[in-house]
Amino acid sequence: MNLMQLLEKNQQVHFQILTIFFQHGSEISYKTLANKLSISSPTLQKEIQHLSDNLSVFHAEALLETKENDRLHLTLPLDFSIQHFFYAYLSEAVDFQIIEYLFFHREGSTTKLMLDLTLSEASLFRHFKSINHLLEEFSLQLKNKKLIGDERQIRFFFYSFFSQSYPLAKINETFKSPAIRNLIRVIEQQLGLSIDPRNNWKLVLWFGLMEARFDFWSSQQHESSKGLLKQVENDPTFQVLRNILGRYLSRFAISWSDYEAVYLYLFLMMEGLVVMDHQQDTDSEFMLDLAAESQVLMKTFADESLDIQVHYPEISRFLAIIVLRARYLKGSLTSFADFPPHFLRGTITEVANQAVETLAQATGPFSEEKQRKLIHDLSFVIEWLQEKQQKELKIGVLLSQNQLRTDVLRRFLAKQLSGYPYMQVETAQATDYDLLIVDQPQIAENYHYKKLLVLTGVIDRFEEQRLHQVIDEIRRENLESELEKL
Repeated sequence: MNLMQLLEKNQQVHFQILTIFFQHGSEISYKTLANKLSISSPTLQKEIQHLSDNLSVFHAEALLETKENDRLHLTLPLDFSIQHFFYAYLSEAVDFQIIEYLFFHREGSTTKLMLDLTLSEASLFRHFKSINHLLEEFSLQLKNKKLIGDERQIRFFFYSFFSQSYPLAKINETFKSPAIRNLIRVIEQQLGLSIDPRNNWKLVLWFGLMEARFDFWSSQQHESSKGLLKQVENDPTFQVLRNILGRYLSRFAISWSDYEAVYLYLFLMMEGLVVMDHQQDTDSEFMLDLAAESQVLMKTFADESLDIQVHYPEISRFLAIIVLRARYLKGSLTSFADFPPHFLRGTITEVANQAVETLAQATGPFSEEKQRKLIHDLSFVIEWLQEKQQKELKIGVLLSQNQLRTDVLRRFLAKQLSGYPYMQVETAQATDYDLLIVDQPQIAENYHYKKLLVLTGVIDRFEEQRLHQVIDEIRRENLESELEKL
């Protein structure tokens, strides 16, 4: 399921237009755009104008304009946030509003829902039918204003739903509480973790969802997690998490079960917050299975040009995360920016496809969207491995994505900057930078920089152009500054 499917039809056209720009660069002919979208010329003209107006309203310097020879040119300023722009569209889409409303207003009647969202009964149930069609991928359904299905899938569906749609500031504003902050500190202390602000929001969201879901305890289903509970119950990390949750939830007089610790255990590993080390001695059947399946996947990377052994532990962790997502979650929920990277070479995609076929043999067939997502993630692993030996350059980078995507984004930036002298790439510290590169504007707070570049999240020619634009500006300004001193 792609969140774009929740948008209204005309909204989807707007982001299809943006996608084509991201794939081809900042300028494209009107004819090429019309052929790719397969819509009538009057409709295309109308939607281009609407998109242009919306971009200008969102950011005064964002422009979609017609140039000579019927060519369209897209200009996005360096601080343009594609996630905030996407959320502005989502918040106006009825299907999105319904899912969001049902999560936060569980006790309200259908009549109140119709009044609050200004919907007729016929329109509401038409939207319910559309949403249920999308939820089939997750084996979930909306019934009587409730999401029905296995609790593990419901929990991870809502986590994906909010993490892919809400900007970070809204996540913290909506879900953060003093009790949750204290719980995160306890987990850090007990597990010896150091969760930085780039990852803190993930736990804030997870525990916010956990507390919200307790209202449905009597109707929760845990059938698919029974075997998993038996596999992990002797794992030391799981036991620590179970004890922490037991103490935390006892203060609220909430009835809970070990399944809550199972879901947290899976979440921490899938987000890379707890590192999996298959080389340590363990009696965990769960960890042994992960190690075995990761080894099977690694065989698809057998290539004389890839020195797998040097980076074996890192690759094992990446692959274990992908195996976890493939085996324990149904469906996949992605956002507008989460498309397969177009810069990858054909051989990388071929190897990733082969690896996904191997996964499917062990776990069963995948939906089309989930298969795309797994190929996407595996492509990142292969790209990461191939680029690992590249010389790192120094520049301030601060990213909030998962561990795998963050590393690949850094490699992308390093590759693009490799032609410039006297630059290095590093994870941003509290110091001064000529350029700070982030994927969320909020995480740039408390950092000092001359220029800020907010990544769109799509790795392609358009992003390359924006990056080189800001580097050229910095070099020119630095040169002018040195000339002024002379």
